[in-house]
Amino acid sequence: MGAAARGTMSAPPRTPHGGGGVDRKRLLYIVSAEPHVSPFDINMAYDAGFDAVLPYGGVRAGAVRGLVQDIMFSRGPKGARASSLMVASAGLGEAEAAFATARAALFDPFRIGLMVDPKGAYTTAAALLARVEAVRRARGLGGLAGASVLVLGGTGGVGRAAAAMAAADGARVTLVSRDAARANAAAAEVTALYGVAVAVRGAAGEPDRAALAAGSDVVLAAGAAGVALLGPPVVRALRGPKILADINAVPPAGLAGIEPSADGIEIAPDLFAIGALAVGGLKIKVESALLADLLGGGPAPCLDAAAARRRAGELLARA
Repeated sequence: MGAAARGTMSAPPRTPHGGGGVDRKRLLYIVSAEPHVSPFDINMAYDAGFDAVLPYGGVRAGAVRGLVQDIMFSRGPKGARASSLMVASAGLGEAEAAFATARAALFDPFRIGLMVDPKGAYTTAAALLARVEAVRRARGLGGLAGASVLVLGGTGGVGRAAAAMAAADGARVTLVSRDAARANAAAAEVTALYGVAVAVRGAAGEPDRAALAAGSDVVLAAGAAGVALLGPPVVRALRGPKILADINAVPPAGLAGIEPSADGIEIAPDLFAIGALAVGGLKIKVESALLADLLGGGPAPCLDAAAARRRAGELLARA
């Protein structure tokens, strides 16, 4: 996802989590299988109000149990709640395995907050689908249930997450890649991780992608930055009603003619566009809200893809 204007969210008030009225420092540990944790998540966590953010790179799922229990036991039963762990590994399978390991390591009375967001894929996909659903409802097209959703560039993290979330919302999803084998592998992972089924199409050339887009109610461009998936003639030839959404803010656009700031504007008769900045602005608010949930004084939450999707819808409903 390209750069987006940062949203702001005030930090929740400090609460005494330790015993004897001790005001414990609120700590967030971010683990990633990659060598480095993204500065994006570190910055977001500090802005959300954590007192310290501890990044751990090169952490595979098998090592998470020991880390979680060291975090739990070092602060005692009453102080554990002042600590949280976020899984940010880029691969959805790796991230979900680490998250499952972390959840399995918890037991009463030691509970820390947990969150998973694979390199931002869940919060970005949640924001993307919330925007799409909001535009569909505003245009009298209903929600996503029953709609045909095409995910172009669907083998990346955001594409897979968006396909899974749309299918969970009741949409008929087709995941598309230039490489049919990669598309099949991505669809198999979506089913294995999230228990939903999506159709698969290999579309090596633009004519193939154009034909698929023509028969879809929603077209999501989730490809790599700066890669054009549908050019101007193809987009101009589409007939609506149709929602076109693109997470790419780096020129050229994934879907020609969609400005990054577009937020449901009609770019042609019955063609409604959503751009990367509109998605990115909401993504930041979703991540901020989930991080604030980790900081809350209630029971320690476990925040997953479904939590991100739910929070995105809530934020738009209150806007």
